[in-house]
Amino acid sequence: MSNEKTVNNVIPKLPKQDSFLLELQNNNYSMQTVLNYARDLSIFAVFIDVNGKGFGKVDKELITLYKGYLRNGDHLKDLDDLRERYMNNGLGKGEMAPKGSRGPRTNDRDLGTDTTPVEAYENAEFKGKFLDDVYRKVFGSLGVYGKPKNVSSRSESGLDARSVNRMLSAIRSYLKFLIDRDIEVPIPPDAIKLIKADRKKSQVADLDDLIRLIESPSEFEHDGDVGIRNRAMMELLFSTGMRISELINLNLEQINLDGKLFIKGKGKKERFVYLTNRAMDWLDRYLEVRLRHAFIEDVSKRETSGGGDVNQGFNIDMVGGEDHRWKYVKMVEEYRKSGYINRFSSPALFIPFSGIGSRKDDSRLSTNYFQECIASYRRRLGILVPTSAHSLRHGFATYLAENGASPAAIQVLLGHESLNTTTRYVHASDKYAEGEHREKHPLK
Repeated sequence: MSNEKTVNNVIPKLPKQDSFLLELQNNNYSMQTVLNYARDLSIFAVFIDVNGKGFGKVDKELITLYKGYLRNGDHLKDLDDLRERYMNNGLGKGEMAPKGSRGPRTNDRDLGTDTTPVEAYENAEFKGKFLDDVYRKVFGSLGVYGKPKNVSSRSESGLDARSVNRMLSAIRSYLKFLIDRDIEVPIPPDAIKLIKADRKKSQVADLDDLIRLIESPSEFEHDGDVGIRNRAMMELLFSTGMRISELINLNLEQINLDGKLFIKGKGKKERFVYLTNRAMDWLDRYLEVRLRHAFIEDVSKRETSGGGDVNQGFNIDMVGGEDHRWKYVKMVEEYRKSGYINRFSSPALFIPFSGIGSRKDDSRLSTNYFQECIASYRRRLGILVPTSAHSLRHGFATYLAENGASPAAIQVLLGHESLNTTTRYVHASDKYAEGEHREKHPLK
């Protein structure tokens, strides 16, 4: 690796911070997890640097000051000063915020390498590139410098209790890593106490409101194809309890007549999710649209290349006479078995039908687009309870529990490692709690 100045070697760091990040990478943590740790530890390193303290001087008093530093938002000014200083010192805007620096959209493929974790651990050149790419992405998310005033990240307010605790937890994990490596630490991990966080009441809209929301694309979307696609997406979310990222990342090749999808979720954890008959009906309706758009894309490619039979292997009419409830699901299954599905311009299940994105190979809907759609539907329906894609996941768990599903089963369906995590989702609605109170109270 050259000696050229890079973001990797100008952001303040803690001792062995890079080794800790590489350890996460080599233990198969997701790229987003690595980025989150890199960001949180870099902010702590900036705090130490600004206060003129060495890492060896970290103690309980300094940790207390750090909590206030984050709660007051003082870290934003220091991060902006850091960004501006280095942007004026040979590292221009183009280098600070490359296209791949938008943290939440990042995945392992953004690194542009097929190096395996073991090879990466032994490859100095890969280490340098990996870390530089990590810090470029981290640097692009620090502070509010140069960001449009209308974005939430421009807010100059401090962090809430949960965000502060997340950053403190990152320091504790880092200290445990040092201890595991027999490296002396200035303060034991358990001495870093988390701050008290207010417990937010989880809110899930009434089932009737959720049903209205799920069905709303059919009413509000003027483009029929978009209405069918978005309705199918809503049905799949509530049928399976999937995260929105898991939904967006679905590919056509995962679809089958069993309605049983094998997906890779948060932290690369794999699990099965299950479609109801209702969700399968809407998926089948959408697949008719999806295949039609795949057909158009295929025709365009063949016309450009000037050869080939545009109907070869792809004839929508062939399913017309089939006596099958989900004939388009069956067709996709057959295309997967024959390999014809690999000829589609995009493997994605859900694709944009218009705009720049629709003309790109490997086109796929974005999570931001669909979140905005759900927010718009909710406002137009007048649903007062804040409702998002994640709220449908909450609703999935809540109403399964109300119908007698065991917490252990819901844990598996949601893909949680800990049952404690599931209990934050599986909460009885106020209506259910009221009914239990009226029925079960000993002094009626």
